[in-house]
Amino acid sequence: MSFGIDVSHYEGVIDWNQVKNDPNQVNFMFAKVTEGSEQGTNYVDPTFQYNINGANNVGILTGAYHFFRAISVNDAKQEAAFFIKNLQSVTLTAPVFVDVEANDGNLDRDTLTDAVNAFLTELKNAGYTSNGVYSNLYFFENSLNSSRLQENTLLWIARYNERGPGIDCDIWQYTDSGKVQGIHGNVDCNTSYIDLDISNHNGSSSTYIGVATITGDNVNVRDQPSMNGNVIRQLHHNESYKVFYEQNGWLGVGGNEFIYYDPSYICYCNYIGVATITGDNVNLRDQPSMNGNVIRQLHHNESYKVFYEQNGWLGVGKDQFIYYDPSYINYELLSMCSDC
Repeated sequence: MSFGIDVSHYEGVIDWNQVKNDPNQVNFMFAKVTEGSEQGTNYVDPTFQYNINGANNVGILTGAYHFFRAISVNDAKQEAAFFIKNLQSVTLTAPVFVDVEANDGNLDRDTLTDAVNAFLTELKNAGYTSNGVYSNLYFFENSLNSSRLQENTLLWIARYNERGPGIDCDIWQYTDSGKVQGIHGNVDCNTSYIDLDISNHNGSSSTYIGVATITGDNVNVRDQPSMNGNVIRQLHHNESYKVFYEQNGWLGVGGNEFIYYDPSYICYCNYIGVATITGDNVNLRDQPSMNGNVIRQLHHNESYKVFYEQNGWLGVGKDQFIYYDPSYINYELLSMCSDC
């Protein structure tokens, strides 16, 4: 068994270095990424990149979840596509979940379960093969048909009762009022009965989104993405740093370390490497999956910026992916930025 937490913007700015040092030994975290809406609008949690990258940096397993509000199978597929699109900006080392505790369409149990299955299928097709359903025990038993769920669906159950989750499950959320250092206020706490580490099964991956090279001198590193943050140290000319997080002009360069991006003293490349085609007729697809549509083919000696890696796929632009096979692609990671 292992201990973990799930977080969203409600926890505010989390100090992941402190979380890592909590005596409870936080092994995993799940971050809220998106939420659907029957009104046709969608919500992105503003903290998900910061939280996932921060946890990755300190060695805590990272998973993600989407709050489900779909009212039909087609609506579920659209919500899944929105979730997947946002997941592509981060690297995960634990499963992904669909959080099902609302039935906005007043669907019967079978129809709601079919919509959830459609969401899970889209995840699998995009390469997120380790996935599951989160729900509270009452909703799960009364609004879903568990016998109808896809095989191998992980189950994460919320039940705040010292006697346990109430049913066989993979993860039990046992309280919403836990305390973990580095987090102000309460936080959801969980026990996992399974090994959540999927990193050994995902192929190559990268937790960073770019490289910043210092072109000035004495650049302040702060402990939060704000001018009110404390200065930890200073960076100097020609030093290069991986960038794990970018928001509102701030670049996260590891743990709780941030620099303000000013082109007058920082050269920032918002990509992580370059892929050069060494074969020919390499398929470019519209999603990181062999099920993706082929947009066009790439040819010998063409080079492309790589913005992230996921499950062996290289993202080379918006909704553009190539599968990394060294027999026909030469892929070099960026060590410093020289674009400026």
